[in-house]
Amino acid sequence: MGKYNIFSSLVLGVCFFLGGRLVSATQCNADNCLRALFPTPSPAVYSFDASVCATYITTVNTAATGFASRASAACGTAPARYSSACSCRPPILSTMTTKTSTSATPTVTPACTPTPANNVVRNGGFECGLSPWIAADIPNSRHSIVSPGDASNFAYQYEQVGPVTQDNYERPASVNQDLIVTVGKPYVLKFRTFFDKCTQSEGFVGVMLNHSPVYTVDACDFGAGAFKDNTVSFTPTVSPFNLRFEFIIAENPAQVKIDNVVVTPA
Repeated sequence: MGKYNIFSSLVLGVCFFLGGRLVSATQCNADNCLRALFPTPSPAVYSFDASVCATYITTVNTAATGFASRASAACGTAPARYSSACSCRPPILSTMTTKTSTSATPTVTPACTPTPANNVVRNGGFECGLSPWIAADIPNSRHSIVSPGDASNFAYQYEQVGPVTQDNYERPASVNQDLIVTVGKPYVLKFRTFFDKCTQSEGFVGVMLNHSPVYTVDACDFGAGAFKDNTVSFTPTVSPFNLRFEFIIAENPAQVKIDNVVVTPA
């Protein structure tokens, strides 16, 4: 997958709103707010915040609302930072290409569009790297996007690579993303899990929906060594709605994978 340099998208002479006034800027601010809103130019990641930006910069704004929650820590509550990031947003890429050393013909890689079309999870198959998922590791653990996945090229993998600590239980490693959903409408979450072995201490994967625990799958529930189905039904009360997978693993070493995450209307 081709890498994208956010600094190459900066455009001179744009304008942004500051303190209720339209202010001319000599250049865009290549700061963490811009990188948080647009971490990659792929359509799936870009579309939501770009649509908010389309209306945000057409009027003077004194609030910073409506954006994905991943931007809050980086952008804070200053409208000027959101306006600057919106003005500097990179061009969308309909496809991403890479070239091999043996051929000058570009190879088109996945465009990260949700599958099926009504899936509200972006990059649920991890075919386009990690973003917009956000991973959090703990001591003696690590995460990676590995191949092979479940009937696909890639999957998300958690690894326990050192002694188990209290963090494994109290602040477990996780991966999450915010979903744009219809409040009050029933949805079904489906995903596949893989455990490298079934032992009493291997542990489990937990599902948190909007920070509330709703489901766990144990290393021995469906057997080890192969991807297995999991299904959770829920009705969101807010949007965006956070989906988080937690890895409560108590054995070293251990490998656990998730793949093909899909959330569709029931």
